[in-house]
Amino acid sequence: MGICKVIIGRRPKLMSLQNCMPSLPVPSVTETMRRYLLTVRPFVNDEEFTRLQNLAEEFKNGLGKRLQRYLWVKSWWSTNYVSDWWEQYVYLRGRSPLMINSNYYCLDAILFTPTHVRSARLANFVTSLMKFKNDIDRQLLVPRFAMGTAPLCCEQYPRTFSTTRLPQLVQDTIEHYVDAKHVALYSQGKWYVLNVIAGGRQLSPIELQKQIIWIEEASQTDVASPGEADLSAMTSGERSKWASFRETFFSKSTNKHSLKLIEQSLFVAILDESEPGYDGDNPDMLDNYAKGMLCGDHIWYDKSFNVVCFKNGKIGMNAEHAWADATIISHLAEECFNWDIELGYDSEGNCRGQPRDDTILSPPRRLRWDIPAEAVDQIAIARGVADDMKADLDLHIMKHENYGKGFIKTCKISPDAYIQIALQLAHFKNQEKFCLTYESSMTRLFRSGRTETVRSCSSESCAFVRSVIDKQPKEECKALLQTAVNRHTDLFRESMGGKGVDRHMFCLYIVSKFLGEESPFLQEVLSEPWRLSTSQTPYGQGTHTDLRKF
Repeated sequence: MGICKVIIGRRPKLMSLQNCMPSLPVPSVTETMRRYLLTVRPFVNDEEFTRLQNLAEEFKNGLGKRLQRYLWVKSWWSTNYVSDWWEQYVYLRGRSPLMINSNYYCLDAILFTPTHVRSARLANFVTSLMKFKNDIDRQLLVPRFAMGTAPLCCEQYPRTFSTTRLPQLVQDTIEHYVDAKHVALYSQGKWYVLNVIAGGRQLSPIELQKQIIWIEEASQTDVASPGEADLSAMTSGERSKWASFRETFFSKSTNKHSLKLIEQSLFVAILDESEPGYDGDNPDMLDNYAKGMLCGDHIWYDKSFNVVCFKNGKIGMNAEHAWADATIISHLAEECFNWDIELGYDSEGNCRGQPRDDTILSPPRRLRWDIPAEAVDQIAIARGVADDMKADLDLHIMKHENYGKGFIKTCKISPDAYIQIALQLAHFKNQEKFCLTYESSMTRLFRSGRTETVRSCSSESCAFVRSVIDKQPKEECKALLQTAVNRHTDLFRESMGGKGVDRHMFCLYIVSKFLGEESPFLQEVLSEPWRLSTSQTPYGQGTHTDLRKF
C-alpha cells in the first residue's frame, strides 16, 4: 500500500492504480481438489465422498495436469485468466432470458423520499448520474480500496454509461458508445429522446425537469404506434429469438433509427404510473416494488442500467450483469442518492434554480416506429411469456428492525458470516438437509477481477446447525458458532485472494472443451445444482454524504 501511495500521490485518479494491480494467480490443481472435497463433504455420505475422492485423484494425476499447463500459459499473456471467458461463456453465450435470471435491481430508500414530484426527482437523479459519468470520464472518482487499504480494480467503471448488450444468434456482444448525449425515456406506452446536453453544456436540474414535464404531458395525448408499448418485452425473452426478431424487423429505415437511439443512449429512464413504497401493515407493497424493479413491464433489459421513476417520486434501478458486477451499480446508486439530496428541492418539491436565458431548448423528440403486424404479434407473445415468468416468481422483502450490523460487530462476528450461518440454519429447518450453497465474492484485488464463489456450507456451519437443532447447551452452540464464523471468514478470504474453487475448475473445463477432451470429474462438478444461491452483505461506498444526518 505504501508503494501505491508513492506512485499515485495524494490525489489518485480512478484508473491510476490499474498498472499496479497484480494478476489473478492460478491455483494448483492439488489445492483446488483439496478445497473442493472439503466443500462437498457436509452433504454427501461416505460412499459418495469416496467416489468423488477417486474422481478428483484421477483428474489431478491425469488430464488435470495437461489442462493446467494451458491455463498457466493463458495467465502469462492475459490480464486475468478467468474474466474474459467468464463474460463470454457465462453471460454472453447464455440464451436464457435476462429478466429474473441475470439482471438485478436496486431500490430507493424505503422510509424517505426527498420529493413526491416525479419530474423533479428524475431531473435531480439524472443530474447526479451525469456527475458520476463526468467523474468517470475525467477520472475524478477516487480508486476503491478494500478495508481502506487494498486497492480494487476499477476496470468495470468506464462501461457504466452508453453501454448495451446486443442480441446475437449464438453469442451476444457488448457495445459501448462514446458520444451519447441523450436518455431514452419511456412514458405511457411511448418512447422519447431526452437530451441532457444542449448548446454545448449539460442542462441544469430545473431545465431537465421542464423537459420531463413536457414528456409527461405529451405522453397523455400521443398515440402509441402498434407494438410500441410492449416492445421492451422482446429484451426480456430468449436471446436468440430476440436476435432473429431484431434482424428481421429492426435492421433498416425508421425502426432501425429509433432502436439505435435507445441502444446508444446514456441509459434508459421509465416514468411509471404506480406508487410503490413501504407500509408496515401491507407487506405486499414492498414486495411488489421489488418485483417491479426486477421484472418490470417496460424495462429495456439490454441496457447497462435502467432508472424507473414512479408517480410518487420513488426511484429504482435495473442493471444488466454482463458488463459489470453489482458493486459498480451499488456504488453509483449510493453516490447518486446522496447527491440527489444535496441538490435539494424548493418548498413545493420542484428542482431549485431557474432556466438559463442563453439557451433555447427544443422539446424532447418522439421516437417513431413502423412495426408490421407480424412483429406486433410476436411482441404480444413475448409479453405473455414475460407475464408468465413474473407470475412464477416469489419475491419477499423483509424489513428487519431488531438489530443490524452494528450489534453483530459488537459480538466480534463478521456480519457476512453471521448471515450465511443463519441462512444455513433456516434452510436446514425448512428442508431438513444441507445443500451446496453459492455466495458471491469479488476478486477485484486483481487486475480485471470480477467474482468468485464462496461455498458457504461447511462442515463447521453444519456442526453449529446440528447443535441448535439438537438443543445442545448454549455455551457449546456459541463455541460452534464462533468456529463456523471463523471458517466462513477464511473461505471468504481465500476466494477474494484467488484461491477459490469454482472459477479455476470452470476455466479447466473451458480448456478441456477447446482440446476436445472429456472429463467425468469436471462434468459432474459443474453440473452440481446450487440449491441455495446468496450474495455478500452490502458495504458503504459513498464518500459525499453522511446519511446519518437525514
